[in-house]
Amino acid sequence: MLDVAVRAGNRAKREVIGRVPPVRDLSDRLHRQRLRRHEPHLPQIAPERAAVVSTLRDDGVCVTSLDRLAVTGTARLQGGLAALAERIAGRPRTGPDSSRPSLDEVLAEPGVWQWGLQHELLDLVESHLGLPVRYHGADLRREDATARTIGVRQWHRDQEDHRMFKVLVWLNDVDLDGGPFEYVSRRHTDRLVRSLRYVTGFVSDEAMRAQVPESQWRQATGPRWTAVVADTRAVFHRAMPPRREDRYSVTFSYTSRTPMTTLPVPPATPQQRELATSGLDDRQRACLPRTFLR
Repeated sequence: MLDVAVRAGNRAKREVIGRVPPVRDLSDRLHRQRLRRHEPHLPQIAPERAAVVSTLRDDGVCVTSLDRLAVTGTARLQGGLAALAERIAGRPRTGPDSSRPSLDEVLAEPGVWQWGLQHELLDLVESHLGLPVRYHGADLRREDATARTIGVRQWHRDQEDHRMFKVLVWLNDVDLDGGPFEYVSRRHTDRLVRSLRYVTGFVSDEAMRAQVPESQWRQATGPRWTAVVADTRAVFHRAMPPRREDRYSVTFSYTSRTPMTTLPVPPATPQQRELATSGLDDRQRACLPRTFLR
């Protein structure tokens, strides 16, 4: 019930910001002020990571790999992800086209959860957002090869913040029939937002095709351990429906600590809080959702 109420409130807030010019202008002005205040405190990052930020600013998506990101703890991450993927692979198909491990299962693999809090990754995220980071965790899932176009398999644009940062990692080889991340460029997205007067919700394939030729839809295919780094507010995107085989992936998600809308977060148990915060320093702890810090 709380989740439904929060989502309804967020949708109403997005509608007001998106459709009432004085409110939208105020939101944008406050965001610009925060960016200016924080600019002197932004971390210095290596040239190869600065190139990722540049690609996000220009195009909205950068397709790379875990090896090229070279984040501390990647080998441990891969071991934990392989164990979790194997666990959900054998589960019956009872849900609406996808399955996830529980939060307890993910937290029990600290190499997975805490990879998203490694300092070099936080530096990369902060450099793109321009603001202190809020980490929303690791979402591992199996997308069943049903070919159905439902939920996030439909075109949409995330609206939680002015800038967003996600790292999607393929846990199996993903080709065009395997449900890759599909998107249109930032340039097309900016035009679509205006022409469709888009604020929130899903856009059909037919409506997208009428605005952007299908030949310009891009698919982030790749072998296992491909990493798709995306600003999911900057581009219209979707998870293509898997048709031939299930897709296994994990998504690490980030916003600023002053997002446009709040994400529903259920209360954490004492054991979950202990697992989520074990071994973290002050900066890493400050990035966690408040539910893990009470």
